[in-house]
Amino acid sequence: MDKRAKSELAGILRFYLPLAATSILMMVTHSLVSGAMARTLSPAVTIAAYSAAYSVGQVLESPCYAMAKMVLTFSGGKRSYRTTAMVVAKVLSVIAAAYILFAWTPLSAMVFRNLLGLSEAVLGPARVNLKVLLLWPLASAARSVFQSKVVIGRRTYWLTVNMVLRVALMFVLAALLPRIMPQGPVGPTLLMAGLCLEAILAFVVSEKLIPPLPEDDPDLTDVRASQVLAFMLPLALAASVQTLARPVVTAALSRTTYPETTLAGYQVASSFSYIFTAATYNIYHVVVVFVKDRPSFGRVRNFVLAIGIIASSMLLVASLPGPGSFVFGTVIGAPLDISQEAVRTLLVLSVTPFALACAEFFDGILMLHKHSGLVTGAKMCNVAVTCLTAVAVSRYWPQAGGAAGALAIAGGAVVEAVFSYRYIRVLPDTACYLAGSRHGAGAQAGEM
Repeated sequence: MDKRAKSELAGILRFYLPLAATSILMMVTHSLVSGAMARTLSPAVTIAAYSAAYSVGQVLESPCYAMAKMVLTFSGGKRSYRTTAMVVAKVLSVIAAAYILFAWTPLSAMVFRNLLGLSEAVLGPARVNLKVLLLWPLASAARSVFQSKVVIGRRTYWLTVNMVLRVALMFVLAALLPRIMPQGPVGPTLLMAGLCLEAILAFVVSEKLIPPLPEDDPDLTDVRASQVLAFMLPLALAASVQTLARPVVTAALSRTTYPETTLAGYQVASSFSYIFTAATYNIYHVVVVFVKDRPSFGRVRNFVLAIGIIASSMLLVASLPGPGSFVFGTVIGAPLDISQEAVRTLLVLSVTPFALACAEFFDGILMLHKHSGLVTGAKMCNVAVTCLTAVAVSRYWPQAGGAAGALAIAGGAVVEAVFSYRYIRVLPDTACYLAGSRHGAGAQAGEM
């Protein structure tokens, strides 16, 4: 490895590791939630209700994922930052109104009962969980706006500090809430407490510890709200498409042989797997910053493949009977039947980090060359395969249990990666990365 390659690898690591650490810490909170729910009086019902409410609430919250990118893209100064913040507020008001209409009317019962197939024992707790999760889009949007200001000020270490404080609070509450409300909405209460604290801390840091934003460049055209909204909508669509699979998977698993144990085991296993798949969440940032030509494409590709292989290998080890029983039975504290179901599910999920790493890398290359429509198409293929696989396996092999959902998630990620890779090979402005045209690749990346 030459000096340039070593220097670039060191730069990638310095850039990537803090982002990955923050994402992994965030995913740890999901296992904290699962562990707290596993210690309630009726863990199978509690976890199944949370899983159903989370899957529906995530669809309504998903447009908030696009807000951080939107604010970062358009905030060149105080005035443009205020414009993007106002757009966020308007979009959030629509999301909140739709959420309230759904959660506080019979619509939620219809979806939970008829679409997701929840039993009456799970239906009531699921509706309560959904109402608590109203705070999700509110806190998520606020966090996106304030964290973006922190990033613009290049004080990103505060994001890690805030996440550590969030995890600390949730550790304390995870020990207390199962005792305070043994039959209540432990999961959403714990999750929202952590998220709201992080949003409040982001506000404090952005207002008190970050230098004020500069004035906008007077030579540049003012940022218009319509322009900001037009940028955000495709990103919101892509985020929404990704969340559609979860309710379908939940509905499919509710029709397996032992639905409550299956849903609980799948929720616990998938929550644990998020700790490792979180390593893939910031790959797009690495692609945008470091892919400039064919040699850098190869270095970033190898870096991404290494991330995927390491994360998948660690999940595979955790899915073995001994480590799996320790993680789910001892650490998380799940009952024996749920723990065994989670171990079987995790074995299939172990391929997911590698598949997602490949998908995010190839999606990132397409986005680098402004092919966002193809990325949305790849996400739609992912969702379609995930839904069809979950429904088919649950129907024709109901004894599969949580493995049906895991197979669907892994299959969708593989198809997304293949879809994006195929277009990278055939598009003139991206095929050069694979064909060996160093000059062409560098020219195309330079035009970005």
